[in-house]
Amino acid sequence: MALKEKKKLKVLLKQAIMTRVLIALVPCVAGSIYFFGWRSLVMILISAIVGFITEYIFTNTRKEPVTQSVFVTTTIYSLIMPPTVPWHVLIIGVIFAVMFTKEIFGGFGKNFFNPAMAGRCFVYICFPLAMTAVWAPVAAGKWGALDRWTTVSETNAVTSATPMTDIKNGNLSITSKNDDSAATISRIDLYKNLFFGRIRGTAGVTSALLILIGGTYLYITKTASRTIILSLIISYAILNQVLFMLNVEPVNDALAALLGGGFLFGAFYMATDPVSAPRTNEAKIAFGIVIAICTVVIRNFSIFNGGLMFSILFGNMFAPLMDKIVREIKAKNRPEKAK
Repeated sequence: MALKEKKKLKVLLKQAIMTRVLIALVPCVAGSIYFFGWRSLVMILISAIVGFITEYIFTNTRKEPVTQSVFVTTTIYSLIMPPTVPWHVLIIGVIFAVMFTKEIFGGFGKNFFNPAMAGRCFVYICFPLAMTAVWAPVAAGKWGALDRWTTVSETNAVTSATPMTDIKNGNLSITSKNDDSAATISRIDLYKNLFFGRIRGTAGVTSALLILIGGTYLYITKTASRTIILSLIISYAILNQVLFMLNVEPVNDALAALLGGGFLFGAFYMATDPVSAPRTNEAKIAFGIVIAICTVVIRNFSIFNGGLMFSILFGNMFAPLMDKIVREIKAKNRPEKAK
């Protein structure tokens, strides 16, 4: 009986964490609607419904309830998808994220990979054109896209390389106020647009400001691992700045690297997933550094611009091994200290 009570308590504590994550995601959800229209909200709702049904099919057979974690997964997944993503691609990715990344391993708390990131990676590979070819222009004006379904029309869809490719290639351009042309801007203006979100990109992660509002809440409440957040952000910033100062092309400076490509969103919301990240503090530091190094390499020196996505999944693979190495080193050092 005592064991069952402990298990229930652990589940309740984890559910409280999931609730706080959902609260922290509210600014990014609001931003997705403001910048790209109400289609973004419907994407989140459809993902939630599909994710709930998928998880219910599995939890029902185990006679367990559907947990709030599925809504964290589906919300994060929707926010890191392009605002123009076709509905079938969105749905397939959600099913993969919940079924193959989480439920087949036993459900809540037993996934090896971050489910949202794994779902996005799956559709990124299977549907590359849907994920990278067309980008919605960001809404201009005081009210943004609050008065429309989407910012995309037959005449203003941006068919081009991804925003990260533009930044990587030094093409500092954004959509103009008319939503149908591009204007070259200074680096300072680029920083401003990346910070406030006036740049095309995935639905809910274009604004570093909104990410930081929710991320700060996670940091202050200790919902997300502070060790992983600091380790990842600091090591990534230092590595980018050093390479930039050494004129290694096409590496960008630390500020542009941190603000662009949803890096901060990944650092606060996805790398810190308590299930797929390491448990020991030393391993958490190594985990952040590994993700930072892989992100710099993949983003700048490969054909893929989703460097953070692959890097977090790569880090997830080695998280258990990192913990094991740390524990073994500590175990070996204990007898020596005793002597």
